[in-house]
Amino acid sequence: MRKKSILFVCSVLLFVSFVVLSKYEDRPVLRSLDFAVTVKLQERIDSSSHLRMASFVGNLMEGATFFASPEFTVIATVLVTGLVLYDRKQRRWHLRSFIIPLALIAVVAVEIYGKSIVHHPAPMYSMIKNPTTIFPANYINEQFSYPSGHAARAIFLAIVCISLLFYRYGTNRAGDRRRIGFIISSFCYVILVAVSRVYLGHHWFSDVVGGLLLGGGLALFGSAMLMQTKDV
Repeated sequence: MRKKSILFVCSVLLFVSFVVLSKYEDRPVLRSLDFAVTVKLQERIDSSSHLRMASFVGNLMEGATFFASPEFTVIATVLVTGLVLYDRKQRRWHLRSFIIPLALIAVVAVEIYGKSIVHHPAPMYSMIKNPTTIFPANYINEQFSYPSGHAARAIFLAIVCISLLFYRYGTNRAGDRRRIGFIISSFCYVILVAVSRVYLGHHWFSDVVGGLLLGGGLALFGSAMLMQTKDV
C-alpha cells in the first residue's frame, strides 16, 4: 500500500510540474536556455565525434527515435498489456491491466492538446541534422514542438516495463543483477532518446523535459493502478 501511495504522489508531482512548465514555456529565459542547450549539445557531440564516426552517431540518434515512435510504442504496449492480462499461475484475468494502454492514450492526447495550446515553435530548419527539405534553409519551422512525444513515450515504456518486471517477479533477491541491469538499460534508452531529439534539432530542451514529465507522470499513475492487483 505504501509503495502505491508513493507512486501516486510522484505521478501527481510530475504531472503538476508538466502543467507549470507548460504555463511558463514562452518565457524569454526558457527560450534562451533552449537555444543555448541545443547549440552546445550539437557542437559538443559533433566536435567529439571523429569524421568517420559522424555517420554512426547520426544513425544511432535516428535509431533511438525509432524505438520511441508511435508504431513501436503501440506494439510494445500491446505486448506488455498481454503479459499482465492473464496470470497462468493464478488462472485469473487482470482486467486492470488495460490501464496501461489507457495511460498511453492519455499521453498522446495531452501531447496533441499541448501542441495545440502551447505555441512553442520547433527549432529552425538550419538546426535540423536530417532535413527533409533544403529550401528555404533558414526558414522558421511553423510546427509546434512542445511537448516532445518521443521523450514522453520513451519514459512511459521504460517505467511501465520496469513496473511489469516487479509485478511479475516481485522484489525477491533472486535475479537482482538482471533486474538492476534491465533498469539501467531502460533509463539509458530514455536518455539516448532525449538527447537525440535535441541533437537532431527536432525539439528544444524544454520540449524534451516537458515530454519526460508528462510520460513519467502518467506511467507512474498507470503502474500504481496496476499494482493494486498484486502486492509487490
